[in-house]
Amino acid sequence: MTMIDTNIPRPDPAWDYYQTWRSLHEIKARIDEALEFMNDIESSTLQADEAIRSLLNPASNRLILIVAELSDNDEPPDES
Repeated sequence: MTMIDTNIPRPDPAWDYYQTWRSLHEIKARIDEALEFMNDIESSTLQADEAIRSLLNPASNRLILIVAELSDNDEPPDES
């Protein structure tokens, strides 16, 4: 797991969205890695495509789970 960029302020871990925030930053780091890798490649190859997929697939799967979790929580909390 990659460390979160130290230039990004870290919210309080007790914050309701902390885990989601952290996961999204980790996903963003994988996307940034894939973009950097692509910048260094002159031509598309099967090996390069596989390397890009190996960076992005876990990030994509995690993002889908996060979106689904947020969708499952569409109802406002009961404040009674």
